[in-house]
Amino acid sequence: MEHRKQPEALKAQAIVSRTFGLKNLGRHVGEGYDFCSTTHCQRFIPATGASFQISKRAVESTRGQVLADSSGKYVDAYFHAACGGMTANIEDLWGIAAPEYLQGVRDEYCKLMPHRNWSARIPANRLAQAMRSDKRTDIGRVLKSIKVSKYDRTGRAQWIWIEGDKIKAVRGWEFKIVAGRKLGWQLIKSSRFNVSRSGDDFIFTGTGFGHGLGLCQEGTHVMAARGLDYRRILKFYFPHTGLKTVNDSELVQVDFRPNQQTFTGDHFRLIAGRGTDQKALARAMSIFEAARKDLLLRLESAALNVDESRPYEVIIHSSTSGFISATGQSGWVSGVTRGRRIELQPLTLLEKRGILETSLRHETAHAIIERLGGGSAPRWLAEGLAIHFAGEAPGLSKTRTLPLLSRDELERRLAKPASAQVSRELYKAAYLEVRRLIASQGEPAAWRLAARYFNSSRS
Repeated sequence: MEHRKQPEALKAQAIVSRTFGLKNLGRHVGEGYDFCSTTHCQRFIPATGASFQISKRAVESTRGQVLADSSGKYVDAYFHAACGGMTANIEDLWGIAAPEYLQGVRDEYCKLMPHRNWSARIPANRLAQAMRSDKRTDIGRVLKSIKVSKYDRTGRAQWIWIEGDKIKAVRGWEFKIVAGRKLGWQLIKSSRFNVSRSGDDFIFTGTGFGHGLGLCQEGTHVMAARGLDYRRILKFYFPHTGLKTVNDSELVQVDFRPNQQTFTGDHFRLIAGRGTDQKALARAMSIFEAARKDLLLRLESAALNVDESRPYEVIIHSSTSGFISATGQSGWVSGVTRGRRIELQPLTLLEKRGILETSLRHETAHAIIERLGGGSAPRWLAEGLAIHFAGEAPGLSKTRTLPLLSRDELERRLAKPASAQVSRELYKAAYLEVRRLIASQGEPAAWRLAARYFNSSRS
């Protein structure tokens, strides 16, 4: 927030930033530090002159103050530039259970500020190029249409259909992120937008800037200018929370703890945040190595092999919110694999859900299938094989069995799992399709099919 912002607004920001920092220590543990200086964590621009002095006073006057929930724990203290009239509900935005303080509040203050309205005209060919940069949105070379299929309760685009050579369904926030990475963040400023086509261009009109969760900086500025102090500002944006003071000894202890721990095995390198139990890491390593050995034996029986010139890297996140922010996946997802890199929810959470071993076997399968199929294997095959290999079928026994779908239809629906329940139903359908394939042709044939997609994509 700039130095011309009101002092009470800066105090509110200082408390939110401090809480975020303490809650998310080790967010970039895999890179050897806690936070980056971009909007992925907290954007950092060195302050100078008057800006430095007013910011310093805001920090010092709120020294040690943090936001806590009813049980005294640090809240997920998100903030953004402008909400556009209503802050976001984290469940609708990212698909994780929403605490009382992150369900969205109407914000008339933000409506008075510059980002209450924005528009962007983007050529279809540029947008198509951006969409091709990510598997979730890659619809081929031609982009025909973009349609918001569902808006959430706060007016944000929750689901979007993208049609080109293929059809994809993606969350509105994920669409904004993919476009922003290639085209710049100043075009599609939020997921609170409408979209239409005009000739060779797509026209986006919207409100707000950023994800919309938690504290709205532009709304905070107006509230402070009208005489509201930082306590009332925080109560407005984070209902059902309160302030508590963390003493200096706790802050000093945080500063000097080791930044990360790395656990290296023969074929996997586990990177976890401080506080992750060593025994849990050792057990995870054992599961990964055993799963790899098991899968390579199955590939050997299919006369297949994979390139293992480098180890697989496993990032174990310290919190669900950190996992979501880093991966862009929903909260019900246990892990995600891209190339040789596996990212996991906290081990304690997977253990609590009773899915630690199956989740690690599942992601091991995905890592090796990525190598085997060059990232070209369809989702139904990759997910079905991973479930089969991980031994997750018994856990799907109580999940509703969908009517028989064609592979193309199953692939299309897997691109849009609207909820954890729908996702489980589609994963079960993928598993059953793979099971039918194995029953008719044998398991080696299923692995060879995954490899064949790689070969065909290169020809």
